[in-house]
Amino acid sequence: MKEKIGKAQYLIITAVLSLVLIFNFLSWQSPVIGTAFGLAYVVFYSFIFGSIFIPQKGWQLILGLFFLIAIIAIFGAFFIYFYQFNNYLFALLVFLIPLILITPYYQTHWPEKFSLIKIFKKYLDRFNERREPKTNGLLVTIYLALAIAGFLFLFKGQTTESIQSPWQVVPDLFLPVYFLATSILLVYLLRSKRTKLPLILIGLHAFLSTGVALIVYQIGYGFDPFIHQATEKIINQTGTITPKPLYYLGQYGLVIFLHKLTLINLETIDRFLVPVLSSLLLPTITFYIFSQWLKKNYALVLALAVLVIPYPSFIMTAPMNLANLFFIATILLSMLYFRNQIKVSVLYLLALATLAIHPLAGIPLLITIILLNLFKLLYTSYLKYLSLYFLAGLVFIIFLPLAFLVNGSTINLNPDLQRTDFKIVNWVNKADLPLDLAYLIKDNVVVLAGLIILIGLIYIAKNKLLKNNAGYLMAAVVIFSSYLITRYFLTFPDLRDFDSAPFVGRLLTLTFYVLLPFFLLGIHFLVKKFWEKDLSTKIFLVLILAGTITVSLYLSYPRLNQYEPAKFFSLSAADIKAVTYIEQTANPNHLVLANQMVGAAAIKEFGFKKYYNNQFYYSMPMGNPQTFYDYYLEMIYQGATRQTMEKAMAQAGVGESYFVLNQYWRNAEKIAEQAKESADIIYEIDAGKVYIFKYTIHD
Repeated sequence: MKEKIGKAQYLIITAVLSLVLIFNFLSWQSPVIGTAFGLAYVVFYSFIFGSIFIPQKGWQLILGLFFLIAIIAIFGAFFIYFYQFNNYLFALLVFLIPLILITPYYQTHWPEKFSLIKIFKKYLDRFNERREPKTNGLLVTIYLALAIAGFLFLFKGQTTESIQSPWQVVPDLFLPVYFLATSILLVYLLRSKRTKLPLILIGLHAFLSTGVALIVYQIGYGFDPFIHQATEKIINQTGTITPKPLYYLGQYGLVIFLHKLTLINLETIDRFLVPVLSSLLLPTITFYIFSQWLKKNYALVLALAVLVIPYPSFIMTAPMNLANLFFIATILLSMLYFRNQIKVSVLYLLALATLAIHPLAGIPLLITIILLNLFKLLYTSYLKYLSLYFLAGLVFIIFLPLAFLVNGSTINLNPDLQRTDFKIVNWVNKADLPLDLAYLIKDNVVVLAGLIILIGLIYIAKNKLLKNNAGYLMAAVVIFSSYLITRYFLTFPDLRDFDSAPFVGRLLTLTFYVLLPFFLLGIHFLVKKFWEKDLSTKIFLVLILAGTITVSLYLSYPRLNQYEPAKFFSLSAADIKAVTYIEQTANPNHLVLANQMVGAAAIKEFGFKKYYNNQFYYSMPMGNPQTFYDYYLEMIYQGATRQTMEKAMAQAGVGESYFVLNQYWRNAEKIAEQAKESADIIYEIDAGKVYIFKYTIHD
């Protein structure tokens, strides 16, 4: 057997990369060296990891990256939970990863010796064989021009103001340009003779789609990311967090490892992680999987068609979002398990990483992999053990509800079985054709997705492959049954009523992810059917698919229109100024009643600095109890009175408090006038964008 990379070369590369990175982290502190050698470290060991399980050259790097970040997440979570992820354990992990990979790497067999020169020469030969016609070159040029214009529009819309939707500040031309770019890209994919350039363009388009919030919201998007970034900063400084949660640690470990490895700002790594990874992994893995069965042009279209599914999970980094990405990619990779092209151990590794990131996705994924594994083991005697297999599925149905009960949920013995507003078909008409079409899709998404999944199932049934995929159907039934039990028979005391339904609804999303292979096969069937017809039908196909992807982009972000007035406001520069001013002028022991985004600003700037009676010193609608936030709501909706502020101060045991009111709040002027009557001092931030009312208890 000829080796891929000589063992001496492997050890030398490992020693150089590891020692430079560790010395740079501990002593030199150069972000340039860290970024360069950190990137080399990730690329090299991604290639090594991928080579262990993936025989196809070129794919070892992409899939190896997925495997590498999974093992980093697992080790990071393990270190944080059982001890601490300090500088010494970071250095240990830098050396440990190469040591773990070296033995399995040299146990795999390659038919020829590794040579970069041969790989490059072979690529050039294939490049010359697949020369594109000039029309394809023109399509690529037009697409790149439109994509660049799209990014320029996003940068033009950048803001530090409080906004409810990115579409308030992004130029109106962005969506038409995005639609045109998608249309041109689809035509190119269906005509292309290559795969690498189309995949690069698909990745670029995916980032244009998932990166809107990343680019537009200069301070940051959402609420949860600020909480997780603050936690990551604490763990980065101290190695641990108290109390130690059983969840989220996989993301924390991964972000901290990448920060220590590269010395790139931790907050920057956190913000880019999910949007970049989803743009890189989802299209490439989708193409890699389906190119095993389908014509490459159709596999390329499917790689882009993953964007027809609204993707709010992939526009910002949060543990559930990262776990969803792992869930989808693992489900897609599991399709190769039945072709003996990937080992089940890899799927369990990815499921374990997902579990370390967020159990709500990790447990269903682990159940799915177990059911797929069991199905394959019993496949030769499928009919004989059919009842045993279904019994195993029934047992797994209760796993998630039991996990919720262990984590503090309670059983509801009087469920409201009418607690649903689901309609089979929803018709919309508000005399705005683009919005009507968008919301026609949104309001009927379950029916549309179900129909496409059904088409996919019929397609594989006609090819006599339905029995082979029964494991996915069983897993979907198990997760959906767990959703019904959790939705109607469990309650969550730590969640407010309006947060409970979206939380449980994540299981419904995971059910769809399990069925994603059938959904994509349904799209393939429709695309192939239409593309093989006349020119007008082909044009119709491209316009419909591009339009659906554009609608999906629009629906993936908060919207402010006649259909749904968005309630969420983003964190602003004025919020940062307000909390900074309070911190600089207030008594060390003080309480602040404000909306959650002002609290997020305080967490972003000062971390989890202070608590009174197990409540953060800025009122927040999270945790238990939430009496400070209740007092804030009382100030907003029942009258901004001194009595309410004094009750809050008495409960916190402080003599100084602040009521913060944002200008965008409904009836803000009326509330401000009420507060002015009893406040001791009044401050204005940025000409009234934020009001600060100070209250003190006079002896």
